[in-house]
Amino acid sequence: MQLSVLGGFELSNDGINTDLPDGASRVLAILAIADRAIARATIAGTLWPDATEAHAQASLRSALTRLSAVHRSALIVNSRDLALAHNMSVDLRDGRALAHRLVLLDTEIAAADMSQVATLLLSDDLLPDWYDDWLSADAQQWRELRFHALQALALRLAIEQRYSEAADAACAAIAAEPLRETGHAALIRVHLAEGNRSAANDAADAYRLRLQEEMGAQPSAQFDALLHVPLARLAGPESIVFTAQTAVAGEAVGAFEVVATGISMEPTIRHGDTLLVSHEVTPSPGRIIVAIHAGTWIVKRLAERDGIAVLRSDNVNEEVPLADVEIRGVVVELRRAL
Repeated sequence: MQLSVLGGFELSNDGINTDLPDGASRVLAILAIADRAIARATIAGTLWPDATEAHAQASLRSALTRLSAVHRSALIVNSRDLALAHNMSVDLRDGRALAHRLVLLDTEIAAADMSQVATLLLSDDLLPDWYDDWLSADAQQWRELRFHALQALALRLAIEQRYSEAADAACAAIAAEPLRETGHAALIRVHLAEGNRSAANDAADAYRLRLQEEMGAQPSAQFDALLHVPLARLAGPESIVFTAQTAVAGEAVGAFEVVATGISMEPTIRHGDTLLVSHEVTPSPGRIIVAIHAGTWIVKRLAERDGIAVLRSDNVNEEVPLADVEIRGVVVELRRAL
């Protein structure tokens, strides 16, 4: 079975779309976004926040009982929590993994990661036609991650002189965040790498006009300076700075930096903070850990629950067993731009 939450909700079985009751669709969507088991009480409280706990739990049970046998096979159900079936394919999971491969320096990239299919996978928002309050933070985190991944993809393709595909990826980044300067800068770099200074000037003029009309602002001096760099400046990955949801530029022998995005560790760690991570510090309860879980970089606090070591977010209900992650280091310093 294939569950899609990018661009809209769709559940298919052997390529045939199947309809779900509204409540059941939202249960599957929450599980797809979290990509882990979630307590039934948490799901019920999220989907029916204005109901009493008993009524919310009853609504969840009702949603599950209305599932057909085929739909029920998409879930692992027990008395405590719910999870997606292990053989369920989820486009968001694939998209996150792809995005993190693209933004990580020195990560081996497969041919499929630099294809039109990859650009399309990164081009859709998370459930754009849903306006549930519980969805907004995850939707913004995915938009941020895919925006950076599309920029990285555009520049990687330009380095390989695949300029048309590179421009498509840059334009997809601009479509995701139309007023963000770095997306337009990526498109300009592609045009310059191709030797097309006229197209670069046109792209810069179009951004200046849009920014002025919508925000009454002007691009930064760094943006204007792009038009004065030598043509074909893109010589290799060392000229690119990548960021990710919880990852990475400039890994060194003893330590490396991560740039955090998202809100799950606020107020301790804020969106945009730079963290210095050490390989040489022993993880201990209470310390903030950088790790890899299911192909995704995460930043969470080491804790213990029921005698089991877990990594836990500070302000949202996100938790993974320590045994399920690959620890990359302990956060030893935080740098915040004021």
